[in-house]
Amino acid sequence: MRLLFCLVLSLSLNVLHAQDAPGIVINENFSEAPLSRVIRVLKNKYDIKVAYDDALVTGITVNGRYTKQPLTRFLDSILADKGIDYQILNGKIILTPKLVDLALDQPSLFDLTIYGIVTDAETGETLPNALIRVEGSSVGTISNSDGYFSLPKVPSDTSTIVVSYLGYKKNDIQLEPGRTRETLKIRMEMSVKSLGTFVLLDEEGDKIKYGDDISQITINPQALYGLPTLGELDVFRSLQLLPGISGSSENASGLNIRSSTSAQNLVLFDGFPIYRLDHFFGVFSAINSDAVRDIQVLKGGYNARYGGRISGVVDITGKTGNFNQPTFNFGMNFLSARMSLNAPLNSGKGAIHISYRRAFTDIIRSRLFDKLYDLYGANQQTSESNDIRPDFNFRDLHVKATYNVSTRDVLSLSYYRSKDILSLSSEETLEQQGFAYITNEKTEWSNTGLGFTWSRNWSSRSFSSLTLSRSEYSLSSEFSEQFITNDNTFRGFQENRMNEIEDLQLSYRHELDIGTKHDLEMGLQFSNLQNQIAIVDESDRPIPVSVSDLAESGSILSLYITDKFNISKKLQLTTGLRYELTNVTNQNYLGHRLALSYRPFPALQLKAATGQFFQYVNDIVWDDPRNRNQNFWLLARPRGSVDPSNSEYFEIPRLISNHYIAGLNYSRNGWLMDVEYFEKTLGGLLDVSISYESLIGDNPTIFSQQISRGEGYVRGMDFLIQKNVGPYQGWVAYTLSKAQNRFANINEGEFIRARQDQRHEVKWVNSFSFQKWNLSATWIWGSGKPFYTPRVRFVRDNTGQVIDYDLINTEKVVNALPDYQRVDLSIAYKFESPNSRGEMGLSLFNVLNHTNVQTRELDLSQIDANIALGEQPRITFRDIQLLNFAPSFFFNLNF
Repeated sequence: MRLLFCLVLSLSLNVLHAQDAPGIVINENFSEAPLSRVIRVLKNKYDIKVAYDDALVTGITVNGRYTKQPLTRFLDSILADKGIDYQILNGKIILTPKLVDLALDQPSLFDLTIYGIVTDAETGETLPNALIRVEGSSVGTISNSDGYFSLPKVPSDTSTIVVSYLGYKKNDIQLEPGRTRETLKIRMEMSVKSLGTFVLLDEEGDKIKYGDDISQITINPQALYGLPTLGELDVFRSLQLLPGISGSSENASGLNIRSSTSAQNLVLFDGFPIYRLDHFFGVFSAINSDAVRDIQVLKGGYNARYGGRISGVVDITGKTGNFNQPTFNFGMNFLSARMSLNAPLNSGKGAIHISYRRAFTDIIRSRLFDKLYDLYGANQQTSESNDIRPDFNFRDLHVKATYNVSTRDVLSLSYYRSKDILSLSSEETLEQQGFAYITNEKTEWSNTGLGFTWSRNWSSRSFSSLTLSRSEYSLSSEFSEQFITNDNTFRGFQENRMNEIEDLQLSYRHELDIGTKHDLEMGLQFSNLQNQIAIVDESDRPIPVSVSDLAESGSILSLYITDKFNISKKLQLTTGLRYELTNVTNQNYLGHRLALSYRPFPALQLKAATGQFFQYVNDIVWDDPRNRNQNFWLLARPRGSVDPSNSEYFEIPRLISNHYIAGLNYSRNGWLMDVEYFEKTLGGLLDVSISYESLIGDNPTIFSQQISRGEGYVRGMDFLIQKNVGPYQGWVAYTLSKAQNRFANINEGEFIRARQDQRHEVKWVNSFSFQKWNLSATWIWGSGKPFYTPRVRFVRDNTGQVIDYDLINTEKVVNALPDYQRVDLSIAYKFESPNSRGEMGLSLFNVLNHTNVQTRELDLSQIDANIALGEQPRITFRDIQLLNFAPSFFFNLNF
């Protein structure tokens, strides 16, 4: 109707004689100025009234110097070849579409900007981070979180636009002259072939998709079902097959990105952070794959939008549901079952997604569960034990509702809740020596997240979103241990621990396209953090007063701005600043971001980035040789802010990191190669080491705590190569890395290997699809990681008999573990009927049954037993092993 109105108006004005506004002479100089800005200059400076349609002038720029130009000559010049006509009526300029006989194969407009939205053809769900490019050109962009995009520098209105999204068929759109001012509505159809394979596509259909930002990888969670897995499809375990993310930890929460701890990564789900990422002590990730629409992984050098962590970012977008018709999904394996529902709201104006997952291990004990539990129990004990049946289960719930209030406004509400419960007891007997160990443990932990977002497209060039969110993590643990001798004397301890963190956030983000050269993003984020930790020890064993009962809070206000400057069609410069004001450390911080991308031709991208990042909450490890390492989330704090008179009180510094990255990406003729060199410096590290000193007398053991500040560095290289051949898809990833830390009071301040240090890691991923079958195999090899042990100093009596020993944990002995190796296989079958589709298959974990060691610990129970028997104690170690061969079955049904 709008276009028809403009055409009628143009016809009626053609009978009028265009007359120049008397006395108006234009003196201006424009360089890539949007036509809308030129019109504002005419209105404000020359007092000229102009009537026009916004869509008519969008994407048109003006260049040139105009000196003493009459108004009509000026208008003729700037509107030439723009497809716009004008008339002057009663001193007012009226802009209308030029009436020409358009040939669909002949371009009428050049160097234009097009706009659109990308959706799922079946569900109507918008697709974030879809890749939109001009065919045969390096010109491209991605859709935002609501699926909208703006693509500048399109050569002509007959160009072909190529849209790709992971797991979907590529969509080639031929532009038509006369319709380029309309918003393109692009509907993407799911690729059936990709359902049974792990698909990471770029615009040519390769297996890996690297984003335009440096160190950015996008994966499609719906395409992971064919890969070998443990129990069920796991998003985070699949990430570990990518270069730069350690795959040899076998821990779903172990996202060690470029040799940094997982606590140094920002994991977002629909805008709110997730603090603990695992179920069942790392066997599963805390995120149900059925609830995930899109995942963006940023391994370093990320832009100013993200803050609060110093290593990497995992940005997860949840499913919004089905806008067209209800759908239901059910799946199960040997350990858990899950279900999800997608349904439209109010005749398709909105949609809702609900997914629920629960382990049935407290009801049915499968062989896989027995194997996992036996491994967990063996890692806690030193010999055979009589275990009472453990009470263990986990559950998680995701709910997301989305509603299109108008064509410009979208409201969404996302809720997430997960909980783990573990309760067990065990008694270990050494009958020949007459000793017994009795342990009791009860642990619960949970994550809760709630986010409300309002998104608005103010115009084709302006987009904003406002998010209010709350995230909470809670851990409670009760643990007791007794060592009983044959004369009924014993030593042991009982300890209760609690750790909670609550994060309330308000964030506003605004995206603004300025002409064809600048894309601005700016915003602010406010975060209020509440942190509490309590340790209650009911034995005589002392604990650190500084954390025995602590509650702290703090606020952080962050302001940021990012500018993507398209210097030319081949060269892009991204700059950014992030300013953080906080009372957490009573200081303010300014971090910079800088990235450069150069495409000499479409197949090759050269890239570099640097940035400075800060973190105010950290998961700190208490290194206690008599108790398994315990982690606690603690808020940074300056010295003297709580109780400066307390000698046990210590400062918790904020973390700081500087990133330096350079690399290249090459993609052509089915080949994909990506290489990146990375280096980062770390500051504000903290080590809390517990030592034990033996004394003769009433108090035989003195507990001491040593807090050390430190620094570190990580440097290395990520390499990936992929070639698709017919039905075969696969890649090889290699990471070379060196991570070193040093602490003032540890090993006399010398650099030692960081806990996450691994010099070499190779991953080979293979997938073969044939009709309805998919065969997959993965091979992972990694050089040995380090393990720390304290120095043992024996205490002897006057006769030379060993009567006790000291554990000096400020003198760490650093040794290397054996190399890691694992081969996994899977076979999956896809089936489909008129009303349903699904997958079922068998996964074989660690087929070669290779014994992999997670870490090693001093066998203190053996030392205690030797001393009690009057024998010469031996310093021995016990292996904390990872899982051996384990088969698993999975089944998924969608209808």
